[in-house]
Amino acid sequence: MTKRPQHEKLPKELAPETGGVYTLVHEGEALYEAEIVKYSGGCWATVRVTDPLKHADTYKIGDEFQIRVAMYQFLADAEQAS
Repeated sequence: MTKRPQHEKLPKELAPETGGVYTLVHEGEALYEAEIVKYSGGCWATVRVTDPLKHADTYKIGDEFQIRVAMYQFLADAEQAS
């Protein structure tokens, strides 16, 4: 019998919405702002960088790639203001 892999998923209330723009935080550090291009509630999302913040040497505006959703915190504009 083959054991299925365990997937880390975010609770629905913390998950990003497709089309939304968030600051992505990893291990307590804000890495970049990105639009969620594709996310269907699973483990992975496709993001497009809209602002590299302090990481312009690593991320460029328009860069598009996949991320493991459970490894990030997604801050919307309203959350950052508080």
